Amino acid sequence: MSYARNVLGALLLGLSLVSPAAAQYRPASQDRAVWFFARSGGYNGLTKLNDAGSADLKKVGYNVGGGAGVQVNKFVALRGDFTYARNQFRANQVGTGQHLNRFFYDGAVQLQYPSAIGLMPYLFAGGGAVTIHQVGTTGQDKTKGTGTAGLGLNYTVPGSGVGLFVEGKSWLYKPTNVGGALTGVNKLQYEIGWSGGLSYKLPF
Repeated sequence: MSYARNVLGALLLGLSLVSPAAAQYRPASQDRAVWFFARSGGYNGLTKLNDAGSADLKKVGYNVGGGAGVQVNKFVALRGDFTYARNQFRANQVGTGQHLNRFFYDGAVQLQYPSAIGLMPYLFAGGGAVTIHQVGTTGQDKTKGTGTAGLGLNYTVPGSGVGLFVEGKSWLYKPTNVGGALTGVNKLQYEIGWSGGLSYKLPF
């Protein structure tokens, strides 16, 4: 019995010493993590395709995409994205039935501000490339450099790594002729996608 009391006393003493340190311990996982995300939504080409203004893309198309990121610390992350976007080519404001696909792959630095209630606004900027493909053509795909920037708001479900987010993302690039209806394309393009999606964060 005396031995048991001594062991119990030692355990209680150890707990009393460890508890304050545990209370002050802040796991690195609160700051560092990897995360994955998927999204979909609308897509809009805001500029004309040529200087004459006779060619553009139907104002509302769609986009789907996803990617992964590494949270370097609480406020800074690095992210890589892939986005597929599609909308219809128009001539003099009339739909032609011909569609243009864009495949964007880019990376960006993300600045974010997590809050105690799970909401995290963020913004990002970076660059990459876009491959342009007119549906119905073969062997005429073109790849161009592109800049990208955007902002969003993520909500993390309490007690989990699951997040819900809305995001606006833009691209700036100089397209090129891809044959067919898209001949004479010569104007710098500014295009945006707006999406909702799911994310999942894994601390490390």
